[in-house]
Amino acid sequence: MGFHIASLMAEQAQEVVVVDQSAEALESVRRTLDVKTLEGNAATPGVLREAEAHRADLIIAVTSNDETNLITCFIAKEMGAAITAARIRNPEYSGYFVAPAKSPQAARKVIRPKHLGVDLFINPEVEAAREIMSILASFYPTPVENFMGGRVQVREFRVAKEALLNKPLRELALPKPCIVAAIARSGEVSLPRANEVLKPGDHIYLVAESSSMDELGRIFDQPQRPARSVVILGGENVGFFLAQGLEGRGVSVKIIEASVSRCRLIASKLAHSVVVQCETTDRDLFVEEGVPKADAFVAATGNDELNILHALLAKNLGVPWSLALVNKPAYIPLAKEVGVDVAASPLLLTANKIVRFALHGGAVTSALLGGKEVQVIEFVTAPTAQVVGHPVDEANWPREIVAAAVGHNDTVVIPPRNIIVQPGDHVLIISPPSAVPAVEKLFK
Repeated sequence: MGFHIASLMAEQAQEVVVVDQSAEALESVRRTLDVKTLEGNAATPGVLREAEAHRADLIIAVTSNDETNLITCFIAKEMGAAITAARIRNPEYSGYFVAPAKSPQAARKVIRPKHLGVDLFINPEVEAAREIMSILASFYPTPVENFMGGRVQVREFRVAKEALLNKPLRELALPKPCIVAAIARSGEVSLPRANEVLKPGDHIYLVAESSSMDELGRIFDQPQRPARSVVILGGENVGFFLAQGLEGRGVSVKIIEASVSRCRLIASKLAHSVVVQCETTDRDLFVEEGVPKADAFVAATGNDELNILHALLAKNLGVPWSLALVNKPAYIPLAKEVGVDVAASPLLLTANKIVRFALHGGAVTSALLGGKEVQVIEFVTAPTAQVVGHPVDEANWPREIVAAAVGHNDTVVIPPRNIIVQPGDHVLIISPPSAVPAVEKLFK
């Protein structure tokens, strides 16, 4: 995770220092990324001082140990770091704690997370569970990102209808105004050209008003009803958090888990879900436990390969939606190629959230499409911004970027083209990460 985040920051021309106790890990970083490295324990003042934490705009602690990440952020904040982010798996750390009072009449002290020196708590498992819940509640088994207060969305759709194949984008008859932000093909996400031809297996990213997305989605894929029954393979954190969330929405949930002790634990904490203990999973078990009759199947074990294989098996048994938890980003295109509907990556979701904290130049939020090839950023124009007073088409944009939408008061224009940018407008930009610094300058 640290490597992936460092690569994103480096591509945006950020000054990055990577700290790790493993010389081997740092050597891998040095061979691949243009960043500084420092060997040592980041949870110590001396190492943080050497890394110049006191002048850092952002400290990101993403080791596999919650306590190390907390201590690192606390010390860095005390030294003067502007913003700190910690990868935390134990949800109790991100809540507040009420200390006991000295007497019944005395005020009780509330210890809040920021007292620990952490500005942003990131739980990869919670992020993954939220993403999966959002997908299962939709008509399409693909991720969605919200901008401009939810008025504009960027949504991924499978190009599933044969009538669209081998047809250039410029010939698509779309019923609502939209922009094709990117195309995902064979594991690569890229900005499309007007003469780009859609091919089997393509996924397309659209920018449109939220109210138009369902109608646009019908052009590319067959809508399905939101999932009302879900089978989850794996009762570790992601599976457990997902079951909790789905229970709260009235969804019927069944969890299949190998560990007896884990089954007992999650069964005691889940009010309505069915928990099945089974060490071996095969076709017969899936049929016996009703997987073919479920609306969705989620493979959420700690093994990427098994998750992909089990999600594919469920799909072959007739499950409308199959989702696999994938920690290695390189496996995501593989999962989609073999027929898995959604491959959710806690690593990429966490990196996406952290990157939003590193935005500058009037940017208020962003999203990464695919791994890190394309970034969508929402800017708010300051009165002094260079783009103010110019039509969108005549602004001095870098060649590879696309201005996809402009929001002015309660009005959204897609595509904006001749709209003159005014102070306070929200402008949605599609850009490769390498061009982001140049775009930011136009909004300062």
